[in-house]
Formats: sequence, structure tokens, C-alpha cells
Amino acid sequence: MKLPININRRFFLITFTSFAASTVFSSCSSPQNNSAANPLAAPAANTTTIAAKEKIKVGVTPVPAGEILEFVKKNLAPEAGVDIEIVTFNDFVQNNTALKDRVIDANYFQHIPFMEDYGKKHNFEMYAFTPQIHLNPVGIFSKKYKSLKDVPNKALVTIPDDVSNAHRALKVLEESGLIKLKPNVQPASPKDIIANPKNLQIKEIPGAQAIPSLPDVDLAGVTGNWIVQAGLKTDKDALALESANDPIYAVTLTTLKGKETDPKIQKLYKLLRDDKVKQFIKDKYQGAVIPIL
Repeated sequence: MKLPININRRFFLITFTSFAASTVFSSCSSPQNNSAANPLAAPAANTTTIAAKEKIKVGVTPVPAGEILEFVKKNLAPEAGVDIEIVTFNDFVQNNTALKDRVIDANYFQHIPFMEDYGKKHNFEMYAFTPQIHLNPVGIFSKKYKSLKDVPNKALVTIPDDVSNAHRALKVLEESGLIKLKPNVQPASPKDIIANPKNLQIKEIPGAQAIPSLPDVDLAGVTGNWIVQAGLKTDKDALALESANDPIYAVTLTTLKGKETDPKIQKLYKLLRDDKVKQFIKDKYQGAVIPIL
């Protein structure tokens, strides 16, 4: 059945008008509106590329190494693209055990003689970066006496029980005139004392026990890290102090042998040797900790 001509014409006009209006609306819509309306539309490309930071876990003792590394983490590492996770240990054994077990990538608390002696005793090899970073000088401290001249006969003296730091403490006692050691012994131990005019009673104890036991002894040979952690001033409170002329006992960054070429560890070492770090050490510790130049 044929539709009347006027109905055909009316249908054509309605259809054309709807198509034209749709076309005009579509052409007037902005690209942003189209994208927003279509949840499947691809997002605009981000032209800014954010480089992934290299993650590194480092074991430290709280002071001063932990404070120095915290300075590096906040002030130098972000720009260098390094994400430092600081893992704090209160004793040396746990720190090196974590390194041996690969729980951490590196540690920053020990000097080379200590590292070498520890590695031999525990059958693994470490690598120390040189030049070193800072020195914690060994001092002789007392809660009972203001001068070494006041120390009585048979005074009780504690020194660290690890080989290298025991040697350092004994050398300070020798340079102070309290004892005399066999010449050219390296490292020296209490059995190498050949003269002891005051008959000092020398006892070796773990380094971490030096400060807690200080009120109970007459003298104590203590490394600078424990002194600073206790709030004392190595350069002001020590009755005698190790010379900073020999950097062999300076602290440095250490990792497992074979990992020293790891780019993120090398990058961290360079940050620790930065001039800003050296200035931070000078300003904060006022000679109690000494940067290696």
C-alpha cells in the first residue's frame, strides 16, 4: 500500500532535520567533552618520565653513623635517585651478621682492621671502600677522676674486647704514660704490657658495655661512637685521646666481597664522601667525630 505523497515528504523532512541537528551537535562538541563522556577513551600521554629510585638497605650503629647517613638520606640521596633504608643495630655482631646473610646491602659502622679480623673469625670476606669517611677517636674516660694523675694503684680499667679497638685503647694508655707495650706489636693486647707502674687491672669488655659500666670502674677506653651516643664530648670529656693522624681506624662503607661494583653501593659511597657530609660532621660533632679529607 502506498503512502500519500504529503506523508512521505513529511517523513523525509523529519529525518533530515534530525540528522542535521545531530551533525551540528557533534561538530560543536569539544574533544575534552568527548573524552570525559567516554570512559573507555585513552588517557592523554604523560610526557614526564619519573625515574625509579634505587633501593639500598644499610646497617648502621645509631651514632654517629646513623645520624650521618640520615643527613645523606634527606639532603643528597633524593637528587641522586637513591632510596636509602636505614637499619639500626646496637652492636657490631648483628650488623655484620645481617650483611653476611644478605639482609642488608652494606653497612657503615666499622673500620678496616675490625672488618678484617671479624671476617677471618666468621669465615666470610668483606670489602671496605677507601678513602674512609670519618674517625671515632678512642678516648680514656672516667666518672671518678678529673686527671690521669689522680688514678690510684690497682685501678680497674676497661678496654674494648675486639682486637683492633683493644690495641687502640692500649696505645692511648701507653702514650699517657700509664703502661708500656712491647715495641712493634700490631695489634697489641694486655699480655703485651711490659711495664705497669700503677699495677692497673685491665679488663676487656664488649664496646657496648663501656658506657653503662663507666660509673663502676676507674677508667675506660671507649671509642667515639659510644661516647657521642651517650651525650659526652670526646674532645672535651676525655682524659686522653687518640691521635687522628693515622686514618687506618677511620670508619667506612662496607659490603660483601664481590658486591663492591654494584652501582647503587658505589653511588652511596660517593654521597658519603661528599663535601656537604664532611661539613655536617664538622659542624655537628665539633671534633668528637673527625671527617677524613
